[in-house]
Amino acid sequence: MARINLDKLSVKELQTLADDVALALVERKDEERAAIKEKIAALAASNGFAVEELFGNARGPKVGKKVAPKYRNPDDPTATWTGRGRQPLWFAAAVRKGVKVEKLLIK
Repeated sequence: MARINLDKLSVKELQTLADDVALALVERKDEERAAIKEKIAALAASNGFAVEELFGNARGPKVGKKVAPKYRNPDDPTATWTGRGRQPLWFAAAVRKGVKVEKLLIK
């Protein structure tokens, strides 16, 4: 593999190189992931199984499952939050003002 003299590159060239490396890594991981999935599927099939039978449906998080809200905005009762994901702005602002999290809980 050829060595690159990083000392001679400008900031813009270094950033371009970093972006190219990041993209190449993503692409290479995707290729290797696909190859491994094919190998696993072939091995499972050769033994009379489907991948789903062995590992379940590994297609990521379940989408669409509703979760009951856990917190309510005291200033706007229609604004609620489940406690999952990023904190809403109203929640973060209330905590910064010193409001106790327990006071925001829906009872």
